[in-house]
Amino acid sequence: MINQKFAVVDLETTGNNKNKDSIIQLSIVFINNRQIVDQYSTFLSDNTDLSVFIQELTNIDESMLRGAPAFKDVAPEIYEKLQNHVFVAHNVDFDLAFLQNHFNECHLNYSPDLTIDTVELSKIFLPAENSFQLAEITSTIGINLSNAHRADEDAYATAELFLYLLDKMEGTNSETLKQLYHLSKHLRYSLADLIFSLLSETNMEKPGENLKLYKDFYIRKSGSSDDKIPEVTVRELYDKYVNYRNIEHREGQLRLANEIFSHFERGEHLAIEAYTGVGKTSALLIAAISFHSLYDEQILVSTSRKILQNQMVNNELRLLTGALDLNIDYVNLKGRENYLDLNAVSSLLETEDNNPEVVLLKMRLLTWLLETETGDLSEIGLKGPEEAYYKTMLIQTGRTQGHYYFDRAFEKADNAPVVFTNHYFIQDCLELLNGSKYLIVDEAHQLNRSLNQRTRTEYNYQSMKFFVGQVGTPRQNRLLSSYIENNDFKSAYLLEELMEKLNQHVDMLFDAIQANNIKSVQSIINRSMEFCSIFLGTIRGTNQYQALYNHIHFFQTTLKDLNRAIDDGNYNIDNDKNIQRVKFIVTHPKFQLLDESHHIKSLIMMSGTLEVKGSFKHLDYAFGDAGFNSVVIQNEKLFDNTKLFIPDDIPAYDKNDDEYLYALVDYLSMYLTETNSKLLVIFSNYELLNKVYELTKEIELFDDFVVLRQNRSASHDKLLLQYNQLENVLLLATSSFSEGINIEGSDDKCIMLSKLPFPIPKYNDFKHFYSEDLPQAVFQFRQMIGRVKRNKKDHGLILLLDNRILSKPYKNAFLKYFPDENIIKGSRNTFKQYLSHL
Repeated sequence: MINQKFAVVDLETTGNNKNKDSIIQLSIVFINNRQIVDQYSTFLSDNTDLSVFIQELTNIDESMLRGAPAFKDVAPEIYEKLQNHVFVAHNVDFDLAFLQNHFNECHLNYSPDLTIDTVELSKIFLPAENSFQLAEITSTIGINLSNAHRADEDAYATAELFLYLLDKMEGTNSETLKQLYHLSKHLRYSLADLIFSLLSETNMEKPGENLKLYKDFYIRKSGSSDDKIPEVTVRELYDKYVNYRNIEHREGQLRLANEIFSHFERGEHLAIEAYTGVGKTSALLIAAISFHSLYDEQILVSTSRKILQNQMVNNELRLLTGALDLNIDYVNLKGRENYLDLNAVSSLLETEDNNPEVVLLKMRLLTWLLETETGDLSEIGLKGPEEAYYKTMLIQTGRTQGHYYFDRAFEKADNAPVVFTNHYFIQDCLELLNGSKYLIVDEAHQLNRSLNQRTRTEYNYQSMKFFVGQVGTPRQNRLLSSYIENNDFKSAYLLEELMEKLNQHVDMLFDAIQANNIKSVQSIINRSMEFCSIFLGTIRGTNQYQALYNHIHFFQTTLKDLNRAIDDGNYNIDNDKNIQRVKFIVTHPKFQLLDESHHIKSLIMMSGTLEVKGSFKHLDYAFGDAGFNSVVIQNEKLFDNTKLFIPDDIPAYDKNDDEYLYALVDYLSMYLTETNSKLLVIFSNYELLNKVYELTKEIELFDDFVVLRQNRSASHDKLLLQYNQLENVLLLATSSFSEGINIEGSDDKCIMLSKLPFPIPKYNDFKHFYSEDLPQAVFQFRQMIGRVKRNKKDHGLILLLDNRILSKPYKNAFLKYFPDENIIKGSRNTFKQYLSHL
């Protein structure tokens, strides 16, 4: 098959409904003998009435379609061109179904014998990709795609991707490829034929020295560096870094690195705020590497989230090692659950579940294991069903003594010059790593929240129902049916009845939690634990019982934890009218960062937003009585090009009053029509967001704009990608969307805030407001402003529909860095006049 002819197809359409929507552009790239030999492309005129979204997405306008042929005019020619070719597309289901439907309307029956989906192929042979959208994959592997969502460009890029993947497959060792071949027989497309031809027609790579056999599959051996970092001062390293990147010298960045280094030298603690844009990450890494080179001490660096932890390592550290021309043997430490468990992989491969999603997971893991040295699951990014299947297998395998990748990471960390972690895992690092600690906490304003999360374990209805559902019934292809196949069927009725009881008890349990009836909660838990004990006693010692036993035992342990928390009073209930949103939260003792047992010699707490009203007092939770120095590295001109507009003709928000709602929509429509640009609107809650979204659908003005909205299940990355790609677009999101995003496009950017981002108050006392609620709101507000001001050229506008910022005692905490002349208060007319000058 590898030497057959391939036709790589891409279509642009007016929508996703094959029965109603039309093809507006079609392109086919022909491959012969693994070479691109020809391309056929045409616009189609069956429907020239294009929506704003389609025009924005494809850069195809109605004028391009006028005079183009209708599909029926070229159908016979296209049909002939596709004959005797393997059909290839990036998401075959879409392109093939659309094409077949249009052929059928022309009385042509097109049904290719062989089909290849490059999405499926990419998931298997590029397992560490973050996204399998064509533009994302091609960008990563260096294929040029200058105009995504145009059929001619997409088809050619897909053809290049297909050839790249063929080379990747050919470079896979033959033993792993044989495993992939047997698994691929259960997939929908013709991958098995393709792998078979590779195995039979080419010389496949044998396992090399960098691979080793683990049980019945191959994994990559761990590499390590013996390079010792030469002695280098902060200034020397900073100069090398600036020269290597060919960027301007920033005095604030150098000062930040020197402050960290000098406090390490003196063994002192420091809280430091450095303005947005100073280059904090590079500065802290320069200080850490220099300090290690001169004093041979290990530095532990923690940041707020795993995604930022990965960015710090993959982006900034890579640039610094390039400047030094040195391989720094760092370690990126995370919790045990973040590393692949090889025992779970082995058990997964042994299962006979031929569900395509399970098969695809097996194949992705097999190829990833040939590449990864760390086993860090963030590299492969399991999502949805794949993540659920893996976690289920993890539980069924049981917690074994050894954990290959996790144990290896900590072994390596003991001798690493720099260790990276995240705030949630910082407790484990301090307790498990040996020796004295020099600790840098980046994004320190998030530390308290992370430590609080660490002291909470949440249980909800959906997760517990899913867990019980994984056992299934004798008629479902799940754990119970698999067990019964290998044992006496007499016990099946009892086991099925017990699972029905446990399933019912999960419903009863959360009904009781929702009603806050703790006595009933404990009674239900106790009865459920009895059912678990009977179940476990029935299957213990029987044929192939271990996976099912581990699953139910884990559930029983969960119930015991809930019971213990109730007995000790260590729990909270987050209630909701919707039972699926009710949370039972088990609380644990608060972690003390500067406990003597952690041997922290110097702690650096740093962020772009750390002081509040000139004080670092809210950090007492971290430093306690240890004492600390504080430094603010500021830039008085930071927001010279950023305006803050606060309307004085908008009422206070009342969810039962539409006046505020219409005023808000009036302001955002005015911005869009006056600037003909894009706008991000941040809401304090989903209720208001959804009301505005529904209102935009009723107003004709918004027909000229693409309106995107965040929902609880939407991917932030996908929304941001769409927002950055489109021109006339409105994005409605919540404050959870604003952290860490990068708005691309013109130098003029605008964010509209419906309210100051205060969290929902938990207490009525002012002490808590000033120690926790206010700092959190200030941090989030400054982060949002930072989205519109990323460099010197940016001109930003913040439209804030909350005039408390001008009248309350805490206003200066929010307005730091804002010149008085950049704060504008006025009516709609004032706003319109301002926009006309942009």
